[in-house]
Amino acid sequence: MKSMMRGAGRAAAYGTLITTLACVLAAGAQTCTTRATMPTAMLDAVSSAALSLATAVQANDAARVRASTIAEYAADFSSSEFLIRTTAPRLAGETLRVTSVFGLDATGRKAGAPEDAEFICALSGTSLEADFAIPSLPPGNYAFTMVEASGGTQPWLLAFLLRQEGGAWKMAGFYPHARTAAGHDGLWYWNEARAASKSRQPWAAYLLYAEAYALLKPVGFMTSSHLDNLVNEQRSNAPPELSNGIGKDTPLVVKGPAGEFHFTGLSADRSDDGARVHVALRLRAETADGAAVRVRNEAAAAAFVTAHPELKKYFQDVWVFADTDAQQPFVLTQREMSQIP
Repeated sequence: MKSMMRGAGRAAAYGTLITTLACVLAAGAQTCTTRATMPTAMLDAVSSAALSLATAVQANDAARVRASTIAEYAADFSSSEFLIRTTAPRLAGETLRVTSVFGLDATGRKAGAPEDAEFICALSGTSLEADFAIPSLPPGNYAFTMVEASGGTQPWLLAFLLRQEGGAWKMAGFYPHARTAAGHDGLWYWNEARAASKSRQPWAAYLLYAEAYALLKPVGFMTSSHLDNLVNEQRSNAPPELSNGIGKDTPLVVKGPAGEFHFTGLSADRSDDGARVHVALRLRAETADGAAVRVRNEAAAAAFVTAHPELKKYFQDVWVFADTDAQQPFVLTQREMSQIP
């Protein structure tokens, strides 16, 4: 259940429980085992496999990782090899430690089932939970593990989805993930978002919440009670213009000296080296002329920051991505905050 029911009658609580159990049974009896309740032999085997894979990634040993990967992914290993090659340098000098293990039993799932494989993992001794919704997951016995790389200059998370095959736990998914941006972790951004909101800086708060979420969410198919709380805070403190979200059909309109700009996306993002955090804007391009688009992108960046000057305190750059209808690559324009009056 997404939250504990307090002050409600037993009948309502039992009704919710029965509904939840019915959903689990309908999904093929997909169950979750947390680290606290996992048999010692399974915990040791999964932790050992995850740490071995993480050590191989740190050593940039793609061959070793491939040898411990399920057959369907090992057959086409190019994307995983790229991730290993680009992640390895970030782990230099870091200490590896398994911090989270979840057992995900999908042995009762039907092959080719179109719905996501959903797992509700209640955390022992608390009202909190971690939830998984994994698309296109074949039947099998899985484990999700998180290995923290810390102690050096670049804290990093290595998340692995493992599947049990022939008594061994093999990699069925690899998800490297930054733990910091511009020297700060997700909890720092969460606290800064709250402070910005209290200081009536809703645009800065909205983007700081977004960066906190990006750093704290380990992988796209997992969420948790804490992350749900973060999202709820962001929504409740969002500027009115963003209360219904923005997109192609509901753009954010900002006016400037060069005209009116329709933004279809707004987020925070980190640079590749993790040293800087920038505001990322998506803008509808009115022409396929690259030079003209770049000029318009710069004007759009200036208009947006001028309308929301509080952003200069927290972000170093503005990146504008302009999409065209001519099936050409988007045009990216980067501007330093210091370059915008």
